[in-house]
Amino acid sequence: MAELRADEVAALASALGLPAGADDIAEVTHRLNALLEALAPLAELPLETVEPVPGLPDEPAPA
Repeated sequence: MAELRADEVAALASALGLPAGADDIAEVTHRLNALLEALAPLAELPLETVEPVPGLPDEPAPA
């Protein structure tokens, strides 16, 4: 995946109504790219045969 550019991050912040200065945009861009790089190996996991697990239980847990 290509790295995010500062102008893309600024456009996203603007679209979300988040105030961000140039220093903020630079820092957020750096952090987002680091996060995307760290998560990249997850895209290569062989998940075709894994059954999904519900995120919430069907019934409340006993007290």
